[in-house]
Amino acid sequence: MSVKKKTVIGIYLIIGWLMIALIMMNATEVVSYDDIKYFFWVVPVSTAVLYLLYVNGTPHKMPEEDEMKSILALIFTFLCLLMSVFAAILIGHYGH
Repeated sequence: MSVKKKTVIGIYLIIGWLMIALIMMNATEVVSYDDIKYFFWVVPVSTAVLYLLYVNGTPHKMPEEDEMKSILALIFTFLCLLMSVFAAILIGHYGH
């Protein structure tokens, strides 16, 4: 059974934005790390599983326009994730 590549990319994006939200919630002390640590432990495993689903997904070759949109969305999400990590570091260092 194959999963659609668009579905896998959508799940990647959801996980990325959820990570951004949780990092910022932790940095602003809305939640503690102990409350959300299991999510961060599951992310590496789920990323590997999602990669395998993507590689074996359908269609084998996505239309070029859809592929570019997906790549840009993933790059934007990754950059926002990096910025949230650095912001959390700065908040933790200067916020206390």
